Amino acid sequence: MFDPLSIALFGSWFFLLVLKRLRMKSGDLDTLFFVLALGGRIVFGELQAYPVETWIIDAALYAGIAYTLLFFSLNQLFDRDESLARYQALSKEHKHVLISHESLRKRFISLIELLKEGLIFRNHDGTLFVTEPFLTMTGHTENECSAEDHDARIHPEDRDIVQTTLKKLNRRHPRYNITYRYKKSTGYVWLKERGILVYYEDRRMIISLVQSIDVRMHPASEVDLLNTMKFNDTFYEALQEINRRRQPYHLVFFELSNIPLINQQYGRDFGDLMMGEFLNKMTYHFLKDDRSLFRISGIRFAMIVRDERKYEILERALKHGGDLLNFEMHFGRVQETVFPHFGMQKVTVFEEPIDEVIKRSNRALDIAKSEESPDNYFKIT
Repeated sequence: MFDPLSIALFGSWFFLLVLKRLRMKSGDLDTLFFVLALGGRIVFGELQAYPVETWIIDAALYAGIAYTLLFFSLNQLFDRDESLARYQALSKEHKHVLISHESLRKRFISLIELLKEGLIFRNHDGTLFVTEPFLTMTGHTENECSAEDHDARIHPEDRDIVQTTLKKLNRRHPRYNITYRYKKSTGYVWLKERGILVYYEDRRMIISLVQSIDVRMHPASEVDLLNTMKFNDTFYEALQEINRRRQPYHLVFFELSNIPLINQQYGRDFGDLMMGEFLNKMTYHFLKDDRSLFRISGIRFAMIVRDERKYEILERALKHGGDLLNFEMHFGRVQETVFPHFGMQKVTVFEEPIDEVIKRSNRALDIAKSEESPDNYFKIT
C-alpha cells in the first residue's frame, strides 16, 4: 500500500489540522495546499501514474508542512497579543463596575440612614433583615431573623392577611400595602407596611417600608392632624374675624358618633387613628387647609367652609350617600366604618352674636342625631 513516509506525512498533516481547528480561526488556503501536496505524493509516489520525479512531490509536501507550521506559529503569536489586549480591556471594565457598585452601595446605605421609616428586606431563603427604626418601633434588638420568627410576632388575627398578601405578589402585581398589629413587649403596636416584589437572578425578594401608626410611639402619623388641631377658643376667635370681614360662610358641625364604641372594642389608639383618617379626608375634599377645622369636644368638630363649590360637594355627598362620608377602614382583619352626623347652616348676618350662631349649629347637629331624623344631617335654612 503506502510507504511509511506517506503515512507519517499524512499523520503530521492531520495532527496540525486538528490543532488548527481547535485553536485558530484562519482560512483554509494552507490546508488546501497541504492536501494537494500530500495527495500528489500518494498518487504519484505509490500509483506511479505519471512519470514525475517523487522528489518534486516531496518538496511540495515539505513546503506545505513548513507553511502550515509557520502560519500556525504566527497566528498563535497574534492571538496571544489579541487575548492579552482583550483581557486588559475586560479587567479595566470590571474595575469600573466594582467602583460603580461600591459608590451605589454607599449611596444606598446613606439613604437608609436618613429614613424615619423602618425597612424590611425579605430574602428568597426565608431570612429577614430589618433596620434600626423598625427595632425602635417594635422594641426588638436583632436586625436579622427568620420569616417564621417574624410572622410569629404578628397578631394571630392579622397573620393570615399578611402571609396571603405576600404570597399573591407576582410580576404583574408586585406592590402591596397592608396594616397589621405587631408584638411589642406585652402588647401590640399597629404597623403600616408598603412594599414591592423584586427579582434578582430569578430569586424573589421583597423590600418594604414600615411605619408605626401608634399614637403614643409615633406622633407624626395619620393622627397628626388630630394632635395639632385647634380647639374651641381658637374657633370662637376665627368666627369673630370672619364677622368683622363680613364674609358669608357655611358653618358645619359634625360628630363621629360611633367612635366611643370603637374605642371600647379596639382601644383609644385605634379610635384616634380612625378619627385622624376621617379628618384628613374632610380637609382634602371640603377645606383649603386645616386652619378651618376645629375640635369642639372629644368627638365633635366644626368646619368653616368659605368656598361655595366645596360646600355644594359636601351637600351632594350628604344627600346621595356613598363612601365619601361613610368612611371605612381596614387594618389587618379589623374592619370598621365611621358614621358621622352633620348640622349645617349658612351665615350671612354678621350682627348676630357668635354664641347664637354656635348654638344654632349645635341644635342642627342634635336634630340630625335624633331618632326622628330620617337622614344623618340637618340643615338650618
